[in-house]
Amino acid sequence: MLGWSMRLRLAFDVFGTILDLSTLPYEFRRKQLEYTWLLTVMGKFVPFHEVTEKAMTYYLEAEGKLGDYHTMMEKWRDLKAFTDVSYLNEISSLADIFALSNGSVEEVKDRLRREGILNLFKGIFSAEEVKAYKPSPKVYRHFVENVGEPAFLVSSNPFDLMGAKNAGMGAIYLNRRGVKLDPLGFEVDLLVKDLKGLFLWLREKA
Repeated sequence: MLGWSMRLRLAFDVFGTILDLSTLPYEFRRKQLEYTWLLTVMGKFVPFHEVTEKAMTYYLEAEGKLGDYHTMMEKWRDLKAFTDVSYLNEISSLADIFALSNGSVEEVKDRLRREGILNLFKGIFSAEEVKAYKPSPKVYRHFVENVGEPAFLVSSNPFDLMGAKNAGMGAIYLNRRGVKLDPLGFEVDLLVKDLKGLFLWLREKA
């Protein structure tokens, strides 16, 4: 496959790649990521659920809507998968698939289980295991050290792909929203608009 004698390892980002974040305000998501980046740069770690709660509180206070906190947090907990996750079954027949997330192992397992796709994943890897958030090289190297190579990250988040490339992984851009990649002098190994495109590419190269 793809010129390698070994089976591909595909690490899937979860939030925004498998789970659809469109029911939540962009400003909340931006603050959530900002907190993870700041914590990592400062060498500190706070569990992802606490980061999420703090980001939601900040966003709602800024909007004068703190009374909506429980409703908005329920939306976060009830995120649904994109419809094209149906292709993960076919993809898992062509490559070993894993989850690689800022979310805790237990949270990710619960969410994938509720979407009926947990059984397709050979393992769950979390930033909590290295006490640093993406795009820290620690996150991606921890994955490769545990599963081996060739290893690729599949993500809809450009910063995530940049982190993977920086750490020596391959990068597959699932460009769901047509967002241009950040111009910092790196290139992804593959760009597709959905999981069907990834499946077709894998099938062609098999």
